[in-house]
Amino acid sequence: MRRLRLFAQKIESIPFIKKLNQYKFMPVIWWSILVAVLPYICSICHVPAVWRIGLLFIIVNSVISYHVGKLILILKLKRWWLLCLPILFCLAILPKFANYNLVFGLIYLIFELFGLMYKNIYR
Repeated sequence: MRRLRLFAQKIESIPFIKKLNQYKFMPVIWWSILVAVLPYICSICHVPAVWRIGLLFIIVNSVISYHVGKLILILKLKRWWLLCLPILFCLAILPKFANYNLVFGLIYLIFELFGLMYKNIYR
C-alpha cells in the first residue's frame, strides 16, 4: 500500500499533471479515463468476459458513474459533463468489444443522473 501511495505521489508531482489538476473538472476526466481503460486492463489480464461484464461493467463502473454524478453536483459543473464518462466509455469499447456493451454507456448515464440527484432521489 505504501508503494502505491509513493507511486501516486510521484505521478502527482509531474508538472504537467500538477497543472491539469488545478482545473476543477479534472476529477471527472480522471474517473472517465479510468472507466475507459479498465476493460482493456481486464482483457490484458485475461479476465473472462462473464466476469468482466458482471463485475467490472455492472458493479464497478456503475459505482464510479454514480460517484461522478455526485462530483458534478459537488463541484457545480455544467450538466453536459454528464456525457463525458458515457461517451469515453463507448468510444473505448468500439474497437475491441461487442457492440451490446454500448448499452452500458446509457446505464452509466442513468447512474450519473442518480448521483446528480444525490439527496433528492425520493422526491
